[in-house]
Amino acid sequence: MDKSGLIKAAVFFFAIGLVVLLYRLTLDDSVQDPCAQPQSDISGAVLSDEQDQDAMVNRAIIMKGRCREKDEQD
Repeated sequence: MDKSGLIKAAVFFFAIGLVVLLYRLTLDDSVQDPCAQPQSDISGAVLSDEQDQDAMVNRAIIMKGRCREKDEQD
């Protein structure tokens, strides 16, 4: 393999490695489980605009009920 081919391969693997690294760094595990941080739904409802507040409160109540059911089953 000549130098230009080696450089192209190195740049390719560097780019792939960079994408994987950025994916792993920005991966947030709490997004996967809404019951991991129930306080965030309540905080979002309190801080939301009046237009969205009713929907956010409803979501917080529903999620709190679902998480409570999940905890009781475990």
